Amino acid sequence: MEFVYIVIALITAGVALITGLLNLFTGLHKDGEKLDVVFGAMCLCMFIFFLVPPIGFIVEDKAPYPLQIEIKRLFNFSFLALFPWFVLLYTGYSKKIMAYIIDALVILMYVMMVSTKTDSAKPFWVMIDLIVLGANLIFGCFAGFNQLKHGDRKNARWLIIAMSFYALFYILTFINQVGNNFFGAWLGAKLFFPINLFPLAFMLIMTLRLTANIFEKYRLEKILHLQDARWDDLIQNMSLLIVELDKAGTIKYLNPYAVKVLEYSSRNDLVGKNWFDIFIPDGEKEKRESFYRQIVEDKNHAPHIVNHVITKNRNKLIINWTAVLIYDNNFEINGTMNVGLNITAQEKAFEEIQFLKIQLEKESLSLQENQDYEEHESGIIGKSETILSAIQKARHVSITNAAVLLEGETGVGKELFANLIHKHSWRSNKPLIKTNCAALPPELIESELFGHEKGSFTGALQMRKGRFELANGGTIFLDEIGELPIALQPKLLRVLQNGEFERIGGQQTTKIDVRIISATNKNLLAEIKKGNFREDLYYRLNVFPIEIPALRDRTEDIELLVKHFIKKFSTEHTKNIENISKADMIRLIEYSWPGNIRELINVIERSIISSQNHTLKLDWTSPNQPENIVLSFSIEEVERAHILKVLKDCNWKINGNDGAALKLGLNPNTLRSRLKKMNISRAESS
Repeated sequence: MEFVYIVIALITAGVALITGLLNLFTGLHKDGEKLDVVFGAMCLCMFIFFLVPPIGFIVEDKAPYPLQIEIKRLFNFSFLALFPWFVLLYTGYSKKIMAYIIDALVILMYVMMVSTKTDSAKPFWVMIDLIVLGANLIFGCFAGFNQLKHGDRKNARWLIIAMSFYALFYILTFINQVGNNFFGAWLGAKLFFPINLFPLAFMLIMTLRLTANIFEKYRLEKILHLQDARWDDLIQNMSLLIVELDKAGTIKYLNPYAVKVLEYSSRNDLVGKNWFDIFIPDGEKEKRESFYRQIVEDKNHAPHIVNHVITKNRNKLIINWTAVLIYDNNFEINGTMNVGLNITAQEKAFEEIQFLKIQLEKESLSLQENQDYEEHESGIIGKSETILSAIQKARHVSITNAAVLLEGETGVGKELFANLIHKHSWRSNKPLIKTNCAALPPELIESELFGHEKGSFTGALQMRKGRFELANGGTIFLDEIGELPIALQPKLLRVLQNGEFERIGGQQTTKIDVRIISATNKNLLAEIKKGNFREDLYYRLNVFPIEIPALRDRTEDIELLVKHFIKKFSTEHTKNIENISKADMIRLIEYSWPGNIRELINVIERSIISSQNHTLKLDWTSPNQPENIVLSFSIEEVERAHILKVLKDCNWKINGNDGAALKLGLNPNTLRSRLKKMNISRAESS
């Protein structure tokens, strides 16, 4: 049995020696691969352990221990001390406290073993040995399962297999110690400690794993080499400038395309020379060098830039550069890899297009002026989709004889649309008679519309024609039609149906040909339900409805309207107003304008009168607020109001194409900072 143990020990020593030397060589060859170095050291420790003659062959294992036993156990304990560091390196586990504790226990154990002078059946250092062995077992299993949990299943499996053998041999060793060398007695000699078989199993398992790693790395290096070859071929043949510079701007590499574009014959003519000395236009060298130095020294993110480059033949190129920082093994910046796209032709084409565009704008200026005049000839000013749509509808219906109902809030300019429709109709050479139904007393409105005979009522001293009769052949505009008394509505319906009526006090029927344009700021359907308006009359008037947008729904037109009325009222009041501040313009745009254009006209005219210099100073007291409150905002308040409005329009979404940050022209993080600074919260929208 002792012979068998000797053979096993020698075989194990040989395996440990070969494995240890190979891993030490591999680790040192790879400039200090720590995992291989530690594993090699562990193997060499076990080589010496198994090479020293077994305890009991030459000397007995009794205290005080002879030098042979102290040496043998020194390397055995060294294996135990190195084991947790191998586990840390193998799994990437970062907590080293357990390794330090195990090493401290190993040192204590060895000191106690050497210091033991009296032999006993169970020396105390043996108990510590069992604790160290158990701690290594627990630590290895924990690190292995932690590695498995974080997804490194391939490496974790090998460690878990090794720890399974460790657990088996540890249990056998524990039984052996508790049972007074149970296995040794069974074998007939005090030679067998089961835990000593673990290093052999561990070395075999990890050698297989590390060998597999070597083959895997060889395979990956081969693939990487192939990819490098393909990448190099791509760089050599792509139509992009590839230029590598060191920290000082010295050229380290150029691809063939860059050499060709820069009009040189060979790469050797440029490598080793300073880029900024050769290719930068006069007057820009210092600025460009300073910018480059700031990038490489401050480790700023290398930007995308467009700048000019001078070729060997003094031609100026426009290059769009993308720069990437290059790091060495110590993560220090070595320089930059710059990829450039020659956009000279595109930029020249763009400049030519811009020039032609300017020329075309100059040639079409007079036509544009005429077009603007045509759009504004009825007093309607605007370029928004809503107002242009309403104008288009008015022009389409103007050439017909259909009744038109203009709907919209007070002050939106319904009368201007009536003018537009009449002007473009075939009745334009006939009169346009306008009547505001809300401005006439109920007892006089019938007389105003249909006329009266002499003596028909007190004060009727002579016959008088009504508005309908005066508009015969032309157009009548009935503003605020919703205010027409219910008793008079049947008579208006008869005019619409038959084109005839009788004057008050008259017996003769008068026939007329009149086109009716009506307007209202009321919801006539709601008035019908209330009994204030006839349904049949509504459908006669509402043949072609046109919705006139409120000013708050066409805010893009406010600037045009403001400039128009500033010019108009400056002339009327002999003022020379030339400017309006940006803050005041924002105030005008952000205001809700309940009185619409009529209110805007009032504000501008009053401000023109009160302004004392060339810049318009708003004199704005809103009739919808207490009379003693004047709208006077600081720039910060205007900005806050504008941000709040955009957030509400975007439903408080900050990021994305439909987010508030993009509409405000801000970075999302910048917008969040301003919201915090201005104390803006979503609660304000509730």
